[in-house]
Amino acid sequence: MAVANRSARLRKLAGKLTTQFGLPWGPAAIEAHYNEPNREWSFEWWDGPTLAQVRRAASAAEPEAAQGLVYRRKLSEETYALGVLRLTLAADPADKDLHSPWVPPSAVEEHFGKAKNPQPRGREEVIVSNIVAEAKGSSPGWGGHGQVICDHVAKRGIAGFLTGVELTPIEALTARYARGEAERAWRRRLVPLTPLEAFSAVQADEQPPAAAVEAALSLLPELHAALDAAADRLRARAADHDVPTER
Repeated sequence: MAVANRSARLRKLAGKLTTQFGLPWGPAAIEAHYNEPNREWSFEWWDGPTLAQVRRAASAAEPEAAQGLVYRRKLSEETYALGVLRLTLAADPADKDLHSPWVPPSAVEEHFGKAKNPQPRGREEVIVSNIVAEAKGSSPGWGGHGQVICDHVAKRGIAGFLTGVELTPIEALTARYARGEAERAWRRRLVPLTPLEAFSAVQADEQPPAAAVEAALSLLPELHAALDAAADRLRARAADHDVPTER
């Protein structure tokens, strides 16, 4: 059954929901579209609220006009970059694959499927900005901008996008001294050296820069704590061996 004034009602509803969810007017706003070949109405928007949130709000406000409505939430380049960043860093660091873990766009979409207004936090902002800036000059091809973002991160690894990011002392030492598998783990997923590995690398450097020496010395409290904990574990093991066996 045809719905009276459906076009006007849906366009009005799209504007109402745009305001309700605090979306900026323009490309990010919720828009009503009609697909003539499929005879299908849809609501489309960028980032912002989830599919479930918009579906519930539309059905509550206009149950008749919203019946059969299709909902499409599109993710921006920034959101794809944020998703691939978080998923890459969350990957198992024990994986010894020689290549960066490839995170497909579909994984990012699933990751943020129930997340409203995904936003970068702290230094994620700089890394996301760097990823997007480098991807700007690439053709989106068949996979769209999400594919470009994911491919760039897989190719370079997260460490390739740290320009302008302030590193911690252990990270700075890792970036300078990591080799082999440790270097690949750092480049792919920002897995740092252990404090002992980093400190030993500076010790082995015949002419370490002053910044490296300072960074290594800043690790001493953590090193002392780790050694004390290791010593306590050894003492506990020795004490267990000293317990006489019952006969």
